[in-house]
Amino acid sequence: MKKPNPHCPVLGCRTGKPHDTDTLVQGMLAEFGSPEKLTLWTRTAMAELSQSICRDLQEKKIFAWLSRLRQPEEIYVRTLYTLFIATKEELPHIVSGDTPNGMMGYYKPVNKLVFEGRGLLDATHPGLTVGSFKPVHALHAGAHGSFSAIMTCIGLAHHPEALPSPDKYIEHVGKYCTYLNYMHEMFKGGKSKQDVLAGVISLHKPASYWAEQQAKIKEATASPPIPPKP
Repeated sequence: MKKPNPHCPVLGCRTGKPHDTDTLVQGMLAEFGSPEKLTLWTRTAMAELSQSICRDLQEKKIFAWLSRLRQPEEIYVRTLYTLFIATKEELPHIVSGDTPNGMMGYYKPVNKLVFEGRGLLDATHPGLTVGSFKPVHALHAGAHGSFSAIMTCIGLAHHPEALPSPDKYIEHVGKYCTYLNYMHEMFKGGKSKQDVLAGVISLHKPASYWAEQQAKIKEATASPPIPPKP
């Protein structure tokens, strides 16, 4: 069992003083403590990052593309965690960047609450040619410039059909920008976190869910059959 740190509620944190005594952390809390500002800045960063990553994909710079794939996922997941799950006491630790601050620590509760368990980062998928893999492992390997990431790039160079089309990846990251913009506008309009969370959960429901709801509505509003005349 890890002993609680009297300066921080996050288990495993080794800070020797409260994070918010740092003037830099104080400045970040002033900027990112506001949901309206947090969603504005993360949306702006996401839009710029998506353009750069997609350009690498279009130019077939496979390692450059792979090495940054984790960034949009991490920005989005950390934003959702900060907005809808983190306690007020956790915020100084999150913005400080001190460990533990990894994506998966945020992803699992976000997947449970927002994605309703449908997230694919930690799911097992078949490999390109052999074995299996989890997307999160590929994201981490690319971000750390590991040998396995270089090997993946060699494999993709030999199997370019396995690369996503630039349009498909732009659509993927574009959804993150759209959802962040939705949150920003909702918070800007004075909506509560619970209201915004309900909307974000709805945005992440699959198309099959909405098709099922439409079918239920259609069935409920259908005119009853006219009985035959005696």
